Amino acid sequence: MTRVATFAQNRFALFTTLNTQQRLFDAQTQVGTGLKSQDFAGLAREAGRLVSVKNEFARVDQFLDNIETTDRRLEFMGFSLDRIEQVGREFRTTLLGAKNGDTANVIGLPALAQGLLDQIVDLLNVRDESRFLFSGGNIRTKAVDLNNGVYTPPVVPPFPAAANTDWYGGDNVVQRARIDEGFEVDYGIRANDPAIEKVVRAFDSISEITFTSPPSAAEITAVNDAVALLTQALDNPPAGDTTIGGLFSQAELQRSILNDLKTKHENFAAFAEKNIAEIEQVNTAEAISILNAEQVTLEASFTVIGRIQRVSLVNFL
Repeated sequence: MTRVATFAQNRFALFTTLNTQQRLFDAQTQVGTGLKSQDFAGLAREAGRLVSVKNEFARVDQFLDNIETTDRRLEFMGFSLDRIEQVGREFRTTLLGAKNGDTANVIGLPALAQGLLDQIVDLLNVRDESRFLFSGGNIRTKAVDLNNGVYTPPVVPPFPAAANTDWYGGDNVVQRARIDEGFEVDYGIRANDPAIEKVVRAFDSISEITFTSPPSAAEITAVNDAVALLTQALDNPPAGDTTIGGLFSQAELQRSILNDLKTKHENFAAFAEKNIAEIEQVNTAEAISILNAEQVTLEASFTVIGRIQRVSLVNFL
């Protein structure tokens, strides 16, 4: 029973105990979650800085995702271009030897050309998930389709002198990726590039020849023309064009730009994560120490309340 003489003491003790219970609950929550507060209000003046850092971290995280995606696509394209260059060089060596005697028939040159052309087509139709990488902006359509109903294979000899990209299913859109604040990078190679067209034309033309035994002068001329076209695509392009190796270098340069910015963003992300942790997270050892202290304080408060409740005139007589 609370008497008038002990009312103030009792009320103050209850008030102190309730505050201690709240602090104890807060300390238990901090130890359990590892966070200073469950909402921004509990962070006081640090809340504004936390929101700012988190927003910037989210932007940088998106830039890193864009860089990773773009770099992966360029890596796929670079692998395809590197392999196409190897196949082109090896086949050019084979063509140089095919002009002697009956070699073209012995090695089955048209079938060899067709088989290697199929490999090249597969390399140019490489995908990142469902996205055809060499098709420009027309990402849902194969970059190369020699059986699309539009493209007409050449009749050889004579060797076709004009470029023909009717097999191309893409467009001329340049892909872009946003990789920094206010900065977008153009990237990618399209299969209708002159160097790639020359490789496809050279292989396709040889695959269409029915060689005589020994090869006729017209057939030898067609082989020489294929060699010359491959040389343009691999080593000596016309003015304004580039080689297959040059296209590979373009892709690698674009990857280099991406990696430079990736390093910058990763450094900021590490800095931001550290700042976020400093604002949000508690010092576990300190939080446990506070929790233990509040438990002792609460027990003492209960003891005081109990004594106040038992105070009467009898105690003083």
